[in-house]
Amino acid sequence: MFKPTQRQVFICLTVAICCALLCAPAAQRVARVEPSKFIFTLPPGGRITDAIKVTNTRDTEVEFTAVIYDWTLDQEGRLVTFRAGERADTLDGLIKFNPRRFKLAPGQSQYVRFTLTAPKSGDWLERRGIIFFEESRPSSDPLGSTMVFQVGTTVYLSFTETVHSFRLLGVKVEATPHGPPAILLGVANEGQAHIRYQIAYQISGEDGTPYAEGAGDEQLILPDSRGLLTLPIQADLPAGNYRLSLNLSFAGTTETLTSEVPFTIP
Repeated sequence: MFKPTQRQVFICLTVAICCALLCAPAAQRVARVEPSKFIFTLPPGGRITDAIKVTNTRDTEVEFTAVIYDWTLDQEGRLVTFRAGERADTLDGLIKFNPRRFKLAPGQSQYVRFTLTAPKSGDWLERRGIIFFEESRPSSDPLGSTMVFQVGTTVYLSFTETVHSFRLLGVKVEATPHGPPAILLGVANEGQAHIRYQIAYQISGEDGTPYAEGAGDEQLILPDSRGLLTLPIQADLPAGNYRLSLNLSFAGTTETLTSEVPFTIP
């Protein structure tokens, strides 16, 4: 892709989208970006302006360039990025920065303003992107390659007409050969926007005696995708019959989803 020189990229994301977003240790010294994510909802043709605070955490002056990328998650939940405009859910053409390129002295901060403009018509699929602030440094290797360090924040843009639809496909408790039993949940996002949700559970015996309770970390599921979530039960359950009570809560709404499932520990 880069014929004249090799290009090594070190990515540090401050975005909170599951465990899929990994930070390269070397990139943690480039900058601090606040906040970690933006979530907007606009009417057709609507516009909104906000700002990102970028702080140089290095001990030398750094020049940054703001670049928008498309992204998704693969089947293992790992981040995959694309050049802006390659995906249908791109923010390309809907976002503008000011300034796009700037220099910061050690410890200095810069507010980068950006404006999002919603299209006036379309299928209303949520748009999303990662705004990276990139710094290029010459490499010390003999090939004369360039290292590009990135730190960024995620932006989600949905619309008043965007459809949100979450479906719980099934729940069961499964014994494991080594360790505690686990709760298995099949989930699907059948809507047009990402959904962030959290699971809390309670386990009781046949007579209603409580045995265990717990909660998982916040989860992210992208539009038009399915997933299988495994949640270990942190309790030593003796042989017997039990009832699992689940409660799923969703970020940005008061709606919840509940389910009760009987199970047996042999």
